[in-house]
Amino acid sequence: MSLMHAYLRPQDADTLFTDGQWIEAMLRFESALAQSQAECGVIPEAAAEAIAAACAAVRIDPAALAARAHCSGAMGMAILQPVQQWLRSHRPEGLDWLHWGSTTQDVVDTAHALLTRQALQSLLAELQGLQQGLVALAERHAATPMLARSLMQPAQVTSFGFKCAQSAAALQRSRAQLQALAAQALCVQLGGAVGNRATLGAAAAAVEQALARRLGLQACGYSWHTQRDAWLRLAMEVAVCGGSLAKLAKDWSLMSQYEVGELHEAPRGSTSSAMPHKRNPVHCMQAVAQTQPVPQLAATLLACMDQAHERGLGEWQAEVAHAATLWRHVHAAAAALRSAAQGLQVDSARMQQHIDGLQGVVYSEALAQVLAPVLGKPAAQAAVAECAAQALSQAEPLHLLLGRWQQQQQHGTFDPQLSRALAAAADPQQAVQASAQGCRDLLAMIHTTTDKEAAHAHP
Repeated sequence: MSLMHAYLRPQDADTLFTDGQWIEAMLRFESALAQSQAECGVIPEAAAEAIAAACAAVRIDPAALAARAHCSGAMGMAILQPVQQWLRSHRPEGLDWLHWGSTTQDVVDTAHALLTRQALQSLLAELQGLQQGLVALAERHAATPMLARSLMQPAQVTSFGFKCAQSAAALQRSRAQLQALAAQALCVQLGGAVGNRATLGAAAAAVEQALARRLGLQACGYSWHTQRDAWLRLAMEVAVCGGSLAKLAKDWSLMSQYEVGELHEAPRGSTSSAMPHKRNPVHCMQAVAQTQPVPQLAATLLACMDQAHERGLGEWQAEVAHAATLWRHVHAAAAALRSAAQGLQVDSARMQQHIDGLQGVVYSEALAQVLAPVLGKPAAQAAVAECAAQALSQAEPLHLLLGRWQQQQQHGTFDPQLSRALAAAADPQQAVQASAQGCRDLLAMIHTTTDKEAAHAHP
C-alpha cells in the first residue's frame, strides 16, 4: 500500500487480502483437497498426510511466487512448485497425488472465496458499528427539526433523526443482502480442467462436500469457472453498499460546511497548516475518497464476465486482481464513517436558525392547505406564492403576512381561528412530526430485524 493510500484508510486496512493470506489460503486448499479425497477413498491416506505436512511446512516468499506466476501465467501452478519440491525431498509418497483432479483456477477461486469470507465479516462488523451509531443519533434527534434540501435548495422541514434512520435502514438492507448473497457465492471451486470434474468421476460430489466442510464454505454442486453470476452479485452488493456510504459522507460533509454548520466531527487539533480555524470533516473526506473508485471497479468486474468458453483469457485474471480493491475501498469508507458517527456533534440550534431565517416559506404547502378551504386551492397557492416573496424580502414571517392578506380580503375582518391555524402550520415542532414518526417507524423496523438476527445467532 502506497503512502498516498495509507492516510485515507483505517489502521487495520492491511488485514484484507494480504499476500500472506493469499498464500495461506491456497496452501489450505491443497491440504484440505487431499484430506477430503482421502476421506472419500480417492487418494491414499498416506499421500494426503504427506501433502498436508508439506502445505504446513513449506515457506513461500511472495516476491518469488509472483515471479514464478509471471512466467507461467498461472498463480495456481506457481504455488504448487515449492510444495512439489518439499514432497520430493521429504515425503515423495504424496507427490503423485498433489492437486489430483483439480486445476489452477480451483486453487485461486477457492482461496479467493476464503479471503472474501474474511473481508465480508470485517465489512459487516464496520457496517454494524456505523449502523449502531446512526441509530443512536436517530433516537436522540428523532424530532430535531432541520431543513430538508431538494436540488441543494431549502425544501421543507424534516428531522436529523429521520435522515440518520434512513441511512441506518439502507445499511441494514445491505447487510442482509450481503449475507444472503454470500450464502450463494462463497463456494468451493472444484471443476477440474474444463469444469466437468472428469478425473474425480463419481466421487466428485462427495469430495466437494467434504472440502466445503473443511474450509467452511458452501458446496454449490457445479463449477463456476466462467459462470460468475453468483460471485459478481455479491461484489455488486458491496458496490451498492459503497453508494449508500458515499451518500451519507456527502450529506454530512455538506452539513459540516461553515456556512451551514449543522454538524461537526469530533475535534482532533489542527487540520490545516495555513488555516488553523478550519474544522475539516476528515473522516467524511476519507469516506468520499474511498468511495470514488467504487463505481468504476464495479463496472470493471462486470466487464470481466464475458469469459471465453471454459477458461477466461485475461478476464478472470483481471477480476481476481480488482475484486479485492473493491472490498478494501468499501470497508475503509465504512470504517471512516463509523469513526465520524462516534464523535459527531450536532448543532440543533443552528438547524433551527436556518429554518427561522427563511421566514416560514418552508411551510408554504401546509399554509396553502389551511387557506384552501377558504379560498380554493388555486387561489390559496397563488396567495402563498405572492406573500412568500414578500416574506423573504421584508424578513417577516409568512404566516403573519398571509393573515394580514386574508384580513384585507375580508375588508378588515379578523378571523382568529384562521390566524391560529396559520400559526400552527408554521410551527416547526408540528412540521417535524411527520419526519419524527417516520424516524420512529424506521427505528422499530431496524430493532425488530436486529432482534431477529440476535435470536438467529443465539437460538
